[in-house]
Amino acid sequence: MTTDTNIITLYKRAFGFVGGKFPPIDVNVKVAEAAKMDAVKSYQSDLFIGSPFFLPLKIGDLWLPVEPMISLTSSKQIVKTQMTGLKGSIKEEISTDDWSISIRGIIINNTDDNYPFADVAQLRQICETLGSYKVVNKLLAIFDIHEIVIDNYAFDGEEGAQSYQAYTINALSDRPVELILKEGI
Repeated sequence: MTTDTNIITLYKRAFGFVGGKFPPIDVNVKVAEAAKMDAVKSYQSDLFIGSPFFLPLKIGDLWLPVEPMISLTSSKQIVKTQMTGLKGSIKEEISTDDWSISIRGIIINNTDDNYPFADVAQLRQICETLGSYKVVNKLLAIFDIHEIVIDNYAFDGEEGAQSYQAYTINALSDRPVELILKEGI
């Protein structure tokens, strides 16, 4: 792992598939270069909603190394009422759900063939901390997602993997809400 690493191959081994390149990058980049890619790049690519993309992502103060794949899903809250003599139902759209965000990535030790203990511990600490985190990510910003709450996470082992660790984080979009307490009500 100390030489050039094919990130596409690692993602395929860890997750069974790969996302689209967004922005287009050379997949045979050195890991150190991939981890330092600037998130403020000008992205000039079409979005294919529902498809995962490689994108720089910052959660709290941590830039996730080797751009993770990000997928978004949401749904509407719809109340269906059956009416006598009517085929089908009356639908009332009440609201939309939070965005469900899937973040899948790989932490790679790019200096030697040892396990990336420190980086995994740092990501684990973020996952286990209660509360919401500010996020910086081009795709999430398009959907007006600037904060997330981590719902669940996994650090999957892989046979023969020594110098990298695959992870999956499932989160929900969040936004600050200001509550005003009124007396006498």
